[in-house]
Amino acid sequence: MAIDKEKNIMKALERNPKVSVCVVTYNHEKYIRQCLQSIVDQITDFEFEVIVGDDASTDGTTDIVREFSDRYPGKIIPVLHEKNVGPAENYFSVHNIAKGKYIAHLDGDDYCLPMKLQVQSDLLDSDSNCNIVFHRMLVQKSNGEISNARQPDINTIGEIYFDRKSIIQYIAIASHSSKMYRKSVREFDLVSFDMLDYYVNVEQVGAGTARVISDGYFGVYRAGIGISSAGIKTRLMLKDCFLHFCKKYPEYRLQVNTAALTYFLADLKNWRKTWPMFLGVWLVTFHIGSMFNLLRSLKFMKQLRLTN
Repeated sequence: MAIDKEKNIMKALERNPKVSVCVVTYNHEKYIRQCLQSIVDQITDFEFEVIVGDDASTDGTTDIVREFSDRYPGKIIPVLHEKNVGPAENYFSVHNIAKGKYIAHLDGDDYCLPMKLQVQSDLLDSDSNCNIVFHRMLVQKSNGEISNARQPDINTIGEIYFDRKSIIQYIAIASHSSKMYRKSVREFDLVSFDMLDYYVNVEQVGAGTARVISDGYFGVYRAGIGISSAGIKTRLMLKDCFLHFCKKYPEYRLQVNTAALTYFLADLKNWRKTWPMFLGVWLVTFHIGSMFNLLRSLKFMKQLRLTN
């Protein structure tokens, strides 16, 4: 098994695609087939590869990944872990060997819609200041119903640009499965605490921008599955991020403090048990302008539906 894993990694290193699609999966037997098929069905004017990291799934996920690797040899590169390594190491196991100029991320329970890779690649080609590009996603509920719920009001705010300062404040700017970024910004400082995609986005945007494509939907996010639904665990990781960013980027203390205040008020409003934690973070990172900044930003945040 270990030999097969090394061979697959070598295959990935030998390729020269323009785009790498990195898929992370664990026990996604019900979803991974649709996920992978939606990627290989993408029509592009460039070569792309699909690297799939399976974190020692205990259901039929691994067999399905092998099936796709056999059906699309050289295009789908499986990285099959013999034992569970956790979300972070699984993430790095695929992203670190991606060869594309641009790298897309997709969770194994989500899937693409037509033209995703072409549209995102074209945007990165045309805007040298853009380091990350996201797109809007439809939401699929557990009953199979698909809607455009919790999406930005594009008619009101149009194309959306974020720099590091605004990502720190607004946090959940787009779905992780809608992300494509430049390989040149792949490397970032590792930390001792568990990382969220929020942390990765703040680091990878660098001195450039992240853009959210306003025209159309190019993926489907399955609601109620994965770490985004983990509640308190996610909030604990956010706390660590806020404290870290306040120290690393003191020039953005106002934005960190505003983000902490936002979560404190949202938790208090919804009677979540984590409100004292975010109150503490707000006090530790205190900036006198955070309340005014929150009020000034509230309309935009509501349009992004980030305050629920």
